Amino acid sequence: MTYIDTEKRAHAEKNGTPHAAEEVIAEWHALADAVCRELLHAGLPAHVERPGAPACIQPGACVHVDTGEGPAGGVHISWNAGESLTEAVFDCMQPERLDLQAPVIAHGTRVVSLMEETIKEVLKLSGFRTCAAVEFDNPAPETHVAGRQPRQWFIEHILTEVVLGLIAAIRSPEPRGDGSGEPAGISVEGKSRLTGRSIRVVQEGLHRLADDDRQELARTFRRLSGTMHSQDSAFSGFWKADRSLLELPDELCLPSQQPPTVTRASITPAHVLAAAYMSLLATLKLADEDTIAHDVAVKITGAWTGTLLRRLDQAPDEDRQELIRLFREAADEETDPVHKAFPSGFPEAIGLVEEGD
Repeated sequence: MTYIDTEKRAHAEKNGTPHAAEEVIAEWHALADAVCRELLHAGLPAHVERPGAPACIQPGACVHVDTGEGPAGGVHISWNAGESLTEAVFDCMQPERLDLQAPVIAHGTRVVSLMEETIKEVLKLSGFRTCAAVEFDNPAPETHVAGRQPRQWFIEHILTEVVLGLIAAIRSPEPRGDGSGEPAGISVEGKSRLTGRSIRVVQEGLHRLADDDRQELARTFRRLSGTMHSQDSAFSGFWKADRSLLELPDELCLPSQQPPTVTRASITPAHVLAAAYMSLLATLKLADEDTIAHDVAVKITGAWTGTLLRRLDQAPDEDRQELIRLFREAADEETDPVHKAFPSGFPEAIGLVEEGD
């Protein structure tokens, strides 16, 4: 599809307002579609204004593309109020009855401002980078979408799930899974050795986070552990469900009993969780048969790497790439020589990165 024909491009160039390249405009339209889908997903009315389509003031978020070259070009969002409010505002702005002090005008302005902030917060939560159009000398009350970035809430959620799941699986008295009905045979000391290092990683990291991040991560631990316990109850029955899941968040939030190993000046919840997850898998991989049977370790590892990969199936590529980056950073920051060899090829080993990428 050609968005700007040769004649229009030449005319715009002559007037000092050149259009962006066709491939760039195509990317902007793809971004506009993604933005519109996310707003609709959140329950907000939204539509994309297509090139050459007749102008209409449809209520809700209007997503459109400015094809101009330069910082102002790209995806913009404006909010159209409902028909009755729009008509009331326009009525007060007619020359024969102009009244800029009318309460309905102030009300309309406030509504647009509130919806702009809502749109920004929804898109930020979903991994889009936004700013006010006024930053580009555009006086219109619009939001500019600068691009897409990883969704930190999503990454933190799936990492929390697999960390909790791995610890619970190691501590669980579930059968071996080979049909024998025999217990896994992990001693109390063995369970402590297999989970202790990663728990310390979480404890140390949690207490190095900013207050807001620490409190939010603690809430995520409690919320997800409750959900996972409920799922276990539905599957195996209330009395057989692993109640240790409900106690695990309090354990993770305790101060570490050992001096923290500081490897970076600032960290995020995702950094803490990625390091804990890799520490758990490395410990399982490196454990001897006296601590945990090899087939049990493989079963536990496979189950929770499978969960992580399933969560990523429908995720944007930005999320997958961010997770790969986090795992590689965690590998680079590993200080234990015994553990350091394991995570170097970790993203490839679990299928996050395909061969040849």
